[in-house]
Amino acid sequence: MSSHIIVVNNPGLGHVLPTIDTVAELVRRGNRVTYTATGAAAGLAAAAGAEVLEFESVLAGVDLAAVDTAGESHRLLPLQVRESEAILRAVTARFGAHSPDRPDLVAYDTTVYHAGRILAREWGVPAVALCATLSSNEHFSLVDRFVAVTGTGLPRNHPALREFGTRLLRLLAAHGQGDQTIEQFVGRQEGLHLGFYPRSFQYAGDTFDERHVFVGPHLGVPPADPWTPPPGDRPLLVVSLGTSVHRKPGFFRTCAEALGELPYRVLMTVPDGLDGPLPANVATHRWLPLAEVLAHAAGFVCHGGLGSVMTALANGVPVVVVADGPERLVNAARVEELGLGRSVPEARLTAHRLRGAVLEAVTDPFVREAAEAMRDDIRDAGGGSRAADAVEGYLKVAGDRAREDR
Repeated sequence: MSSHIIVVNNPGLGHVLPTIDTVAELVRRGNRVTYTATGAAAGLAAAAGAEVLEFESVLAGVDLAAVDTAGESHRLLPLQVRESEAILRAVTARFGAHSPDRPDLVAYDTTVYHAGRILAREWGVPAVALCATLSSNEHFSLVDRFVAVTGTGLPRNHPALREFGTRLLRLLAAHGQGDQTIEQFVGRQEGLHLGFYPRSFQYAGDTFDERHVFVGPHLGVPPADPWTPPPGDRPLLVVSLGTSVHRKPGFFRTCAEALGELPYRVLMTVPDGLDGPLPANVATHRWLPLAEVLAHAAGFVCHGGLGSVMTALANGVPVVVVADGPERLVNAARVEELGLGRSVPEARLTAHRLRGAVLEAVTDPFVREAAEAMRDDIRDAGGGSRAADAVEGYLKVAGDRAREDR
């Protein structure tokens, strides 16, 4: 029996791309999927077969290069609630409280859990958490790790926390759910969490129970006309800051200086371009099909977003992470802990440090072996097919329970 599933997400491609295999598989099996999206995310969701529900995104207008940093990331807390407010306006306009067309399940990205949990409770349907970042349980706290890697924590009276709390309580009351405290709402655990990375990358991965299904990243379909590397026999290094935090010309200049004298060809994705001369072995592009390019790479320098790291490791490519934001610093630490590459905090980045980190990562046979083992874990994780199995199984269990309660 087919079901109607709504995917609640922000339009950041690092959060949308991991879900695409799952959406496509659910649609292929005859399910109907509605997806909150705008901009490029809307095109990806539509291509996967989803019905796009557009909304006026708040986060789409935010320069994450300035906000999602170790010192400024607290500013995201109220912004994410505002994003949920915008999503709820669009969803409420599309599906009224008593609409016969309303979805049977809400799947929400964890950045907009406010909207996802409110909708699920309002409609009396199950919810699934979509985790494009590392997960937490009683053995591992991502928030505590954020504090550990940044060396900072917010006092309870911090203006960002006050605005977050005020907006969230107002949002709950507006949807008739003011009977919950902030702690009760935030601390709720869903019956199913989909992690878009393998269990072996998760801190304390063996302690996560059956509610957590680690399906790996979006791998996509191999193109009919695959990308081919530029001519030459030198090995390839790739540099990219992903789709959101890329407005950092100083970073790319440092990379060019660090890698320009090495016996490698270097490709850098610089969406805003880069002025001035570059070393002969360095080429810049405004966009590259990263997954295809990394299939030919010896090493990858990135900002540490989980999507970027997983794309490299899906190809068995060692990673050098230059991170600043809390989530990316945690990912960088995990990369080093598992021997998958090296990291250089952005605050300490120099051409000398970066050159040394890259040479260590790409020449160490143990790093290559660890990256190839993680590649195998990613391929074994199950991808969109396993995710769809988990969602459909969760829906069946929820339906059986509802019938028993009648």
